[in-house]
Amino acid sequence: MKYLLLLLPLAVSCARTDPQSEVAHNRKVMALQEKFDRFDYNADGRLTRAEIEQGLKESGVGGVTDEELDEAMRAYDVNDDGAISRWESQRAINMPLPENQ
Repeated sequence: MKYLLLLLPLAVSCARTDPQSEVAHNRKVMALQEKFDRFDYNADGRLTRAEIEQGLKESGVGGVTDEELDEAMRAYDVNDDGAISRWESQRAINMPLPENQ
């Protein structure tokens, strides 16, 4: 029983939310919004596959295959309208990256 009482402070500290994780999450959201706006060339609040391809090319990001881009579009385009909205992109922050099957 004495040993269980020693674990109580550890359990309580684990149950609290870490303010650093909230700060890190907010930074990720801000960085995502910046990139979203940079890639949203027509400023309609949605990223099409063509806009993402253009953004990757202009950013110097290479090695992304058409299949990987198609898979990402399928994973993150929740409403299946052919584009990733701001909401869909923010939702993706908490999702794991799609894996090749």
